[in-house]
Amino acid sequence: MTSQYDFCIVGAGACGLTLAHQLLKSGATVLLIERDGRAGGLAKSHSYRGHIFDTGPKRFHTDDPVVLEFLNEVQSSMLRIMRSTEVHFLNRYFEWPLRFSDLFRMPPAVAIRAAFDVVRRPRTSDSTSFPDYIRSRYGETLYQTFFAPYTTKFLRWDVDDIHSDWASTGINRTIIDNRINSNTTLDLIRGVLLPSNIKTEFLYPSDGGFGGFYDRLLDLCAGHRSFALRLSSKVRALSRTDSNISLVLNEHEAITCDRLLWTGNVNDLSGLIGIDIALPYLNTVFYNVVCRSDGAIHQRSQWIYVSSGKTLISRITSMKEFAAYTCPAGYYNFICEVTDSQRNPVYFQSPEKFIDTVLKEVREIGFLKDRRYVEDVHVNPVLDTYPIYFSGYLQRYGRAAAAVKKFSNRITLVGRSGAFWYNNSDHTIRMALETARRLVTGKGPEFDFRSYFGGAHSRAASPTGSAGESGP
Repeated sequence: MTSQYDFCIVGAGACGLTLAHQLLKSGATVLLIERDGRAGGLAKSHSYRGHIFDTGPKRFHTDDPVVLEFLNEVQSSMLRIMRSTEVHFLNRYFEWPLRFSDLFRMPPAVAIRAAFDVVRRPRTSDSTSFPDYIRSRYGETLYQTFFAPYTTKFLRWDVDDIHSDWASTGINRTIIDNRINSNTTLDLIRGVLLPSNIKTEFLYPSDGGFGGFYDRLLDLCAGHRSFALRLSSKVRALSRTDSNISLVLNEHEAITCDRLLWTGNVNDLSGLIGIDIALPYLNTVFYNVVCRSDGAIHQRSQWIYVSSGKTLISRITSMKEFAAYTCPAGYYNFICEVTDSQRNPVYFQSPEKFIDTVLKEVREIGFLKDRRYVEDVHVNPVLDTYPIYFSGYLQRYGRAAAAVKKFSNRITLVGRSGAFWYNNSDHTIRMALETARRLVTGKGPEFDFRSYFGGAHSRAASPTGSAGESGP
């Protein structure tokens, strides 16, 4: 027996859940397919006896009225929190964005060279090159001491083969507030000479961690009789006709739908339709550390980027800085992120083997006093956490999207993995809302998400082969 739906959505993360909610509101029948045993994807939170950990750092920004309206519709009660981000750089903690006054806290030789870089920054010779982009804005010193080692460690990729979109969208993601201009070292100086009191406010769910919002969204979807959810399921086979898409789940369940919305790894879809265009993604291991409060030395920031290329850890998230309720009294719990290459995995296959190394590193950077204050470490390995913007990613993704469209114009690529565009939760929501709107109404221009989300050169070089209404 074959089940029929208007829409099948692969991936029950932030994008898939938002799509399902909007399409169900229009009266459509929707099947949501998730490979994990629980919905939420990168947006879900985990609770261990009252200790709540998000899947990495998460928070909502409030500057997009379309997104804000959606947030209020799903959960009107939110905590308002302030931004606090730091980098651990040259054995010290600095607030991010950096300030010119921070130069005087750096080793003298580094500070002098960085200051001279302000007036002798080279022009960009290759606008698509990550190294050239950074050098032209921050100078050679900060490129060599901060950006290059961190990027190489985080992406597990040759930094000379990284596209500048990784830098331009990264600046947009970390700065967030458009009143702050930190695109160059000179901008940092201007910010000190003409300071402005900018406080960036965020929203965070009042219970359940960040994932509590998406648990509510799933409940809203489940309230529709026209909704179905398949957990621990994968698409094993895919075929098409002029009028529909046919899928086989878990080797036996037959499904047909009018349209397939793919938010998962594009390589999985490519294999199903018989093409071989490999796009690189990262996996991430999240080490969720239950720590007594008196054992944590550095208690003040939501995110801490660890710049050294010699450490495994790329970022630390302090849960209590997002919401006090995430940590029981007497605890200061934190998350350590270790990224891993999919083509040459080192950490993801046996992540428990690296717990000792992770705890050693947080002691060495002065975040944790001693391991004896750690009561437990819960290891959370997650697939497909980041697309990698290597130098030719736009062209390769363009070929993949064109092949999907040639296979069927009833398939839409969307979301961080499906659209191969690294975005934050607010961007994911906006992309899903715009995709659902066009699918329901068939009206209005395509949503130019590459310009909306940032990326200095992506619009001009964006792939020509789109897959459905919201494909790039």
